[in-house]
Amino acid sequence: MRVKICKNCKQKFTPSRPFQVVCSPKCAHEYSKAQQAKNKRKEKAVFYQSDKKTLMSKAQAIFNKYIRLRDEREPCISCGYTGKNRQWHAGHYRPQGRNGALRFDERNCHKQCSICNNHLSGNLVKYRESLIKKIGLEMVIELENNNEIKRWSVDELKEITFKYKNRCKESKNEK
Repeated sequence: MRVKICKNCKQKFTPSRPFQVVCSPKCAHEYSKAQQAKNKRKEKAVFYQSDKKTLMSKAQAIFNKYIRLRDEREPCISCGYTGKNRQWHAGHYRPQGRNGALRFDERNCHKQCSICNNHLSGNLVKYRESLIKKIGLEMVIELENNNEIKRWSVDELKEITFKYKNRCKESKNEK
């Protein structure tokens, strides 16, 4: 085989195996440690890039859980269903994909059955009627006119997660 340069100590050596990149077991051990450290740095960088996305999904999940707990004794805001044979969602009046500023607004989110939320696309006409009775026409108009663009920061998402985790615990303790 031809002579190679060791990836660890940079000395020339003749490899004894086809894909050998280091000259000795000692260099292999040091090279392996260096590669592991490099991989950890890469993983950490990827984690920080996806951290905001992960925090957003955690914050949304805990917020939705709180809404379902808060409205536990109330019927579906759209159709008035009170039975137990449906899955319950936290349905947004103004969809969170269209208006990020209202994503975590408690006035904009209420208990809704899965049929209204998924199959009837929120059943918004009935939702609006019930929402007016619940929070008043002025608040509904305020929600409808809010077109603010909001970019949630990592700190805000952590704060929201913490806030609604505590509210869920308090809500469970009250019952």
